Amino acid sequence: MARITDCVKNEKFWWTPAITKTFKEVIKLTTEALVMRLTDFLKTFEVICDASGLVIGGVLSQKNHLIAYFSEKLNDARGRYSTYDNEFYAVMQVLLYRRQLSATTGICVVFES
Repeated sequence: MARITDCVKNEKFWWTPAITKTFKEVIKLTTEALVMRLTDFLKTFEVICDASGLVIGGVLSQKNHLIAYFSEKLNDARGRYSTYDNEFYAVMQVLLYRRQLSATTGICVVFES
């Protein structure tokens, strides 16, 4: 991306083959969708969560295949919570995000340290 922004910094606009290559890479990355699997409610879900003072995030997977992901920027009040509270909040938000998990056979929660 730096190559693209560098070509407009000078007084003259120079479009080079290297910039064309970078531009094609950016287009490829922004137009391809993540490969996610459909939910199989007969298998156990794995929820991996992480939290910091700024954001929480979680990934829902089955047998190492991505099902869904969630992230949320914390407001000032939640940012002052302890890491443990934010980790628990992350788990709750991921599970609420995918409400249909209540019909599943099991959920395994993993906390990132």
